[in-house]
Amino acid sequence: MPEENKDQLKHQFTAVNVPIVLAEDGTSKRRTFDAEVYSGGRIDNHYFWGRSGVVIDLQNIQLKTKIGLVEEHFGGLRVGVATEFETTNKFRAKGHFLSNPRAQEIVSDADEEYPFQMSWWADPESIEEISAGKTITVNGQEFTGPLHVFRNVRVHEITICGVGADTQTSIQAFSSKTNSNPIEDTNVTELEQAKAAQKKAEEERDAAQNELKKFKADKRAEDITALETTLNKQFSAEEKKSYTDMDDVSFNFLSQQLKQFSAGTQQPTEQPKGNNIPNQFAYLFSHQANGGQGGASGQEEKHKFTTGAQAFATQNKGA
Repeated sequence: MPEENKDQLKHQFTAVNVPIVLAEDGTSKRRTFDAEVYSGGRIDNHYFWGRSGVVIDLQNIQLKTKIGLVEEHFGGLRVGVATEFETTNKFRAKGHFLSNPRAQEIVSDADEEYPFQMSWWADPESIEEISAGKTITVNGQEFTGPLHVFRNVRVHEITICGVGADTQTSIQAFSSKTNSNPIEDTNVTELEQAKAAQKKAEEERDAAQNELKKFKADKRAEDITALETTLNKQFSAEEKKSYTDMDDVSFNFLSQQLKQFSAGTQQPTEQPKGNNIPNQFAYLFSHQANGGQGGASGQEEKHKFTTGAQAFATQNKGA
């Protein structure tokens, strides 16, 4: 886009969702229009002026007797002429459409309720910057900074634009809001965005935690099955539950001990000096020292390794 056009974009403003009233001139049968070009309020979300917004002071506005109505900005087709203007706190324009084919197509589309938008090229002689927190009155409305105020504006053209047209997309058309307060609006928007972000983060956290729990549960089930295969033993439901509820340290300890005892190659483990082995683990060392023969029959009573591991887990939790 040429630099001249980019500079013009800073001074082009669109009134969104404002109806354009069409009528018929009783004398010449020309189709006329009556449209609100600017509400007099704060204009925000402009690509250049940003969120703080712009207010265009309609006092001392400079208008020609006739201003052309064109379709889209930057060399758009001539489609009408504006001849009457209202600039008391709002900017309205009245005029008629031309007889060329494109102008008549616009009239036909408007008759079928196509939602055209009005835009304009407002060229200020000066721009006043209002600091944050400062309040001013423009166009009969109060506004709180930060914002920019256009003063002594010259109107070069009025434009009729189709919603979603290419030029609208390129210039990022925005809306005029009456009596809007950017600080409150920004705070509400940011609060809503923060809440949505927090909710999303919590959902992602919960999903990750649930996925981790499922992974650990599946892994433990696989490890228990593998241990059964290694020991050639089918654990009871009570034993499986006990193994499942163990923390990783206790289960790893139990698995290693059972695998070593099952292999029958583990050398007797020297008991710590001072005979300070906890009673709940005495069976494990006794079993190891006696070649796996310590204690009563393991086929009819609860597996004694389970009891030892449970006691180990309980001791760890209390540590």
